[in-house]
Amino acid sequence: MSIYDRLGFTPNEIHAAARRTYDELIDFVTTPAFRAVAEELESLPEADRPDCVWNVLMDEVELTRRGVEVPNGVLVQRSTFGDRRPTLFCVKKYLPERFHAVIQNVNITFDNPHREHIPDDEKAWREPLPVEIQALAMGAEEKLQSISESVGVSTVDSNPYEKVDLIRGKVIEA
Repeated sequence: MSIYDRLGFTPNEIHAAARRTYDELIDFVTTPAFRAVAEELESLPEADRPDCVWNVLMDEVELTRRGVEVPNGVLVQRSTFGDRRPTLFCVKKYLPERFHAVIQNVNITFDNPHREHIPDDEKAWREPLPVEIQALAMGAEEKLQSISESVGVSTVDSNPYEKVDLIRGKVIEA
């Protein structure tokens, strides 16, 4: 008896479900309206991109104004990873629940080609930073690898538009 017998699906079934879901995400991110927003984001200086994500991609009204129609079940959200890659946002969709014991979702991530993203071999994976901290750090051009795991959400003022110098712990620009 294989593990798949106990799970109730075959490797081919989960592969097909993931492939279909990735195809849905690819169809969405290649629409002219979404591509226009992505190209606008890429045209900005690296430090300005996290604010654009917050002000455009996280704002349903702004997306609609720009002609971006997010399909049912597709999420556009900010995200972080334990290897501290400089992720700006991801487009994600959950697979059918029957596959969740193995994989819950698939996503396409959009990273900020940040100047210093070189994983530290000793700390290749750490607890991911809260999305607010990572966005503020990229906006303040701080090195993501140097931010302590002890930095918490409480470091961020309730105003998501403030830029915070996370290393020194002081507001550098409102």
